Amino acid sequence: MGIGPEIEPRERRRATTRRGLPLPPGPGFSLDRLAGFRRETMPWTMRAVARRWPGVAYLGVPGRHLYLVSDPDLVRQVLVTDGRKVDKGEALRTANIVLGEGLITARRARHLPRRRLVNPAFAHARMAGYAAGMLDAARATDARWRDGAHVDLSREMSRLTLDIIGRTVLGAELDWQHVGRELTIAMRGWEALMVPGGAWYLKLPLDAPRRFWAAADNLHAVVGRVLAGDTADSVVTEMRKARDDGAALDDAAMHDETMNLMLAGHETTALALTWAFWLLAQHPAEAAALRESLPDGDPGYGDLRKLHYAYAVVAETLRLFPPAWILERELEQDLSLGGWPVPIGSTVLASQFVLHRDPRFWPSPDSFVPARWLDPDGRFSEDNPGVPRGAWYPFGAGTRICIGESFAWTEAVLALAVLARRWSFRVDPGHRMALHAAITLRPAGGLPGTVERVVP
Repeated sequence: MGIGPEIEPRERRRATTRRGLPLPPGPGFSLDRLAGFRRETMPWTMRAVARRWPGVAYLGVPGRHLYLVSDPDLVRQVLVTDGRKVDKGEALRTANIVLGEGLITARRARHLPRRRLVNPAFAHARMAGYAAGMLDAARATDARWRDGAHVDLSREMSRLTLDIIGRTVLGAELDWQHVGRELTIAMRGWEALMVPGGAWYLKLPLDAPRRFWAAADNLHAVVGRVLAGDTADSVVTEMRKARDDGAALDDAAMHDETMNLMLAGHETTALALTWAFWLLAQHPAEAAALRESLPDGDPGYGDLRKLHYAYAVVAETLRLFPPAWILERELEQDLSLGGWPVPIGSTVLASQFVLHRDPRFWPSPDSFVPARWLDPDGRFSEDNPGVPRGAWYPFGAGTRICIGESFAWTEAVLALAVLARRWSFRVDPGHRMALHAAITLRPAGGLPGTVERVVP
């Protein structure tokens, strides 16, 4: 299933070298190629490059040395085997302007000790308590929707996941209109930082930069009020209690980690649910199969492992439209990737969008097929497609794998199970679906349509 153009690059084997080292083949730079790096087309461009030059491809981008890896073993090498030789790339490091020095933005030396302190808050034993808040938020959405109402589904899912973040992560109620607006502005500013000259642009005395800095200040103020008040049992309370050899999160670390979780925690799951409902709207047979697989009443946490088809729908959504669609790693040591020398200071890109749609590993790679995740008895497992581990990594891999992976699976599956049982979504007939690929993979222009109550 494609919703964008394939951009086939003209092959050019580069004769130039860097520091006397041979460069892998890849697309040469030209002005007409810049169109392929627009937000709408960038994932398709990356896939086209990987198919033309599989394994390792050198991207001829002025001022940067970018290597795209598209082999599962090489992905694992960069993220796992040689994970201690690389660090987060520039795009995520710049986020500390908004997020502070939390797990998302922390350099490698700080990341591991910080992660040991945050890990207990996401232990399996905590999930039942968090699930109660997830279900309450999903039921609140169910109660708010009206048959035939016209909505922007991406906005609705953002509202839902912000409600979940408030109930489970912060232990405090969020003003979703205020916080959601500020988060949107902050994300736009973060995107601006990723563009050459973005940091300079955000310092200009213009309205857009002013709004960005005001939004960042307002979000930090929200976190400050939460941490200064009494919070219900939540991720925040667990982080406060965490100790590792006597070390604890100080006030600044608590603030930054809470900020990280509020922004990243709501954005990615909201997008997964948005894409899931869009895919189900295009595939009524799969939507019907999902409804038939659900229990008669609202599911509880105890039903989670019985929701095999819901898990399959979420997995297939994460395969086709991974919210975190590309990972960037900067080399702190020289590496050899696929026989090519990649020197220190280079940036390696590993795209989930590319590997998750690779026909070498996924039959009908662009088709929405939840059944690929089910065994003959209809039981879900991430192992069922039988692909190499580096061909499936929606939450990353290695020491920097998403700390909230189990939380996100639980949230997405339970929310989908509650809402899909009673509601379907019909996309506006005139809406043209397109991607907006930045830090996350969003539908450009939102997702307008109508929610319709399913007749039993």
